Amino acid sequence: MPLLRLLMLLVPATVSLMAGETPLPVVIYSRVADDYERALQADGRPQREHYAIAYGGRAEGTIWDNTQAKEDFPAIAGTLAQELAKENYFFAQGKQDADLLIAIYWGRTDPHDPAKFNNGENAVRDAQRATDAAYNTVYQDSENRGRLGAVADARGQLKSALALVRLENRMGEQRDEETAKVLGYTDELSRLAQAGAEDHFAVLFGEIRDPRYYVLLVAYDFDKIKQSTKKKKPTPRWVTRFSIRTRGVNFMDSIEEMTLRAGRYFGRDSQRLIRDYQGEVYFGDMTPAPPLGALPQKTEPISTGSKVDPTSSAQR
Repeated sequence: MPLLRLLMLLVPATVSLMAGETPLPVVIYSRVADDYERALQADGRPQREHYAIAYGGRAEGTIWDNTQAKEDFPAIAGTLAQELAKENYFFAQGKQDADLLIAIYWGRTDPHDPAKFNNGENAVRDAQRATDAAYNTVYQDSENRGRLGAVADARGQLKSALALVRLENRMGEQRDEETAKVLGYTDELSRLAQAGAEDHFAVLFGEIRDPRYYVLLVAYDFDKIKQSTKKKKPTPRWVTRFSIRTRGVNFMDSIEEMTLRAGRYFGRDSQRLIRDYQGEVYFGDMTPAPPLGALPQKTEPISTGSKVDPTSSAQR
């Protein structure tokens, strides 16, 4: 049984995001490959690298709402380019100059909504009533004792309804797992559960049940991605994910601020889920985060999360 599936049992399905008066945080998670290192220039900045861009569209299992469209790609890429340049990543003038291929994905999560998956619960209630009625008919009237078939039918109906509940629960768990991967919440949820931090776990779990706008950058070695096939992609050099709650927010109006606060993690390892409240930075459990250069060395392998094809030019 997947670890995250077990963790979901720690909190009720009705957990919702705690709202406050503080600015909405941009939530950031960034990982780099074990062998990805950037040489430093004399001024201490990373060596310049050049990149080509690829249209990724939506990550699997996510959607676009009416504030997002395929036609936004140039504007989104331009906004990201400004922050990439601050980290010494520059757009390649030709493919012969490209060190990286950076695939850009954006969209809105489509989280599990328990209210939409209540067919099984309704069927269980109906089947239980039918079972009770069948038993009452048989045992309250001695002349109806031969009608045990009605009881068997009702019990069969109840068994089928319970199976539907289990199916709907599993569908919900899978959706939660997929959403957590897209947003980069999986590792932090695991860490909080293992630490017994139930309150902080509940807040993060509530966030993956709340729709979020996200941006996902996946950087590949340019030469290796050219040699890859659809069935076998090289390991990304780095992956950065950042997101914000959707309520009361227009994605294209917010992309610049989101990117400004996430940009310093492009090509860097955040180690933990980062929550940036307009410059005040915390880990996922609201522990103040140290300066970026003081973060500890990574211990987990890089992962792209959901199944995405960074070379695809087709809308998903």
